[in-house]
Amino acid sequence: MMGSMLRRGAISAESTYAAEVLIVAGGGGGGGTSSSGYGGGGGGAGGLQQISQTITPGALKTIIVGAGGAGGASGFNFGTAGNDSVAFSTTSTGGGRGGHNNGAGGSGGSGGGSGGGSTTNGTGTSGQGNNGGKGDSGQTGALYGGGGGGASAAGSNWNSSGTRGNGGAGSSVFGTTYAGGGGGGNVGTLATESQEGSGGGGRGGYAASAATRNGTAGTDYLGGGGGGAGREGGVGGSGGNGGTGVVVIRYLGAQRGSGGNVTNDGTYTYHTFQSTAIFTG
Repeated sequence: MMGSMLRRGAISAESTYAAEVLIVAGGGGGGGTSSSGYGGGGGGAGGLQQISQTITPGALKTIIVGAGGAGGASGFNFGTAGNDSVAFSTTSTGGGRGGHNNGAGGSGGSGGGSGGGSTTNGTGTSGQGNNGGKGDSGQTGALYGGGGGGASAAGSNWNSSGTRGNGGAGSSVFGTTYAGGGGGGNVGTLATESQEGSGGGGRGGYAASAATRNGTAGTDYLGGGGGGAGREGGVGGSGGNGGTGVVVIRYLGAQRGSGGNVTNDGTYTYHTFQSTAIFTG
């Protein structure tokens, strides 16, 4: 009997399996701008982490997926920070808010860009993302907000030599690029825009028409930051919302666990969580 019990214990230990887990938080919302203000800062991308995890069959784990932050309304309004995503006791931090006109960017997984009249960018979290950009590096005009930080690069600073407040680039994991920063907003007469960071960042608003003065939203389930607001025709714009985060669990072979959207590419099984739910090992 004792030997039988020991053998069963060994079989149970061998039945555990290894997985890789991607945890992306919600992106920060882009900052708004007023009818006479400077460009809003781009929202920072949601924090991105990739961990290794041993899965125990039958064990239940709550997977939390963070929503993106709201973009700042037209006027002197900050964006709001993204919400955290959590899996297997590991927390990825929501992206930092974009600053309004003269407002600082917020810190987060990746930092938000400052508004066009501010030099205080948001800072990223080590191992998760990068800093946002500065909207006014001591230059005249302060037309552009700083770009939001991304998972693999900081957001760009604005300067008068032509550098826009572009969003920082995201990172490629499991063949998809996640967590790009939002572009800063433009209130100048030049009809161009700050570029979004690859991996779901939103474009910054710009002064070509009423249709373009608002920042665009970060992409849901990529955790991108929202674009900062621009201004056109004496009317301020709104920042874009941050994108919802995602959690992806991947392991070799056929499906063993349950929960989330389950796919298999012939080599790996993937469990993709786009909202809070339970994973069963």
